[in-house]
Amino acid sequence: MLKPIHSSELFPALATLLKTLKKSIHPLHVRPSLWLRLLSTHTLVMLIGIGAIALISNLCRVNLSDALVAAMVSATSVITISILVSTTISRPLQRMETAIHTFQAGDLAMRIPACSIPEIHRLGMSFNNLAASLEGVEQRRRELTSDLAHELRTPVTVIHGYLEMLNTGKIAFHPNIGSQMVQETDRIQRLVNNVLELSKLEAGYLPLQLQALQPFPILNRVATTFESECLKANCQLQLHYPSTLPTVFADPDRLTQILVNLVNNAITYSPNGIVTLRTWDNGAMLWIAVIDTGIGIAAQDLPHIFERFWRTDQSRALKIGSTGIGLAIAKRLIELQGGQIEVESELGKGSCFCFSMPLYL
Repeated sequence: MLKPIHSSELFPALATLLKTLKKSIHPLHVRPSLWLRLLSTHTLVMLIGIGAIALISNLCRVNLSDALVAAMVSATSVITISILVSTTISRPLQRMETAIHTFQAGDLAMRIPACSIPEIHRLGMSFNNLAASLEGVEQRRRELTSDLAHELRTPVTVIHGYLEMLNTGKIAFHPNIGSQMVQETDRIQRLVNNVLELSKLEAGYLPLQLQALQPFPILNRVATTFESECLKANCQLQLHYPSTLPTVFADPDRLTQILVNLVNNAITYSPNGIVTLRTWDNGAMLWIAVIDTGIGIAAQDLPHIFERFWRTDQSRALKIGSTGIGLAIAKRLIELQGGQIEVESELGKGSCFCFSMPLYL
């Protein structure tokens, strides 16, 4: 397996490559030691050429001086054209090298200017697209760091406060305090696990245990798991699927993880509402839908809903501890198992997330 290259290693490698290419093209950038070898080689070639011209002029009775003048004019023209061509190519490479050094220094807003040479222009545009992509990822990573710091601060503060008061004897231990501390610890663990999971998915290091399985026990177990959460949110969880479903080819743990993520989101955003689990198949795929009557998602937010580290304004306002990672993880897990996920939503009326798993045929 090839080792993935980090962006911090990519830009230095590109800069070195361009510097080598530029030096190989531009004669003025050749090292002095190479100039000596080139000079000796050119001198030898010139002497051989003059000897050949003298021999040809004697055989053909051509004036030697005229032949030498013609040879010198030709040589001068070739050298001039070579320098002009190499300079024309070297200048955009120089600008490209400067831009990449700027990228390497952390300024991803820098862009390589257009070039009249089509091949170099395409190369520059490729670098610009790479920089734009990395700039977007870097921005989302900064937001993630800020969000994680904010979300972790609350449970850590709660746990620290309880421990300090218990240690100083200001309060006596009560089961409610223990329950609250366990809840905040679970919240921290969930945040950390999501970040680690996404990191493994992006690096391609998350193995799947694909097998033939019946989805009904998994659906039933997930529904049972969220009974207490539904009571807290005053939310009804309805099940609309038969006890006998077609066999799917999937990873049972990852399928459970996908369902937990989607059902948890649906309950969180549907206080006093209804969440419905529904299934159907089309002969090749089993479709599972998680439908809620919650706050919904604005139309302009739907194209971004599965992006990493992205959250809607509504989710930020609710302060529920979401970091915008769960849906990105669910989408990637579904795609790795050969399925796809779709979403339909209307602001204020609810959402429907439905995904497919391939049938075991």
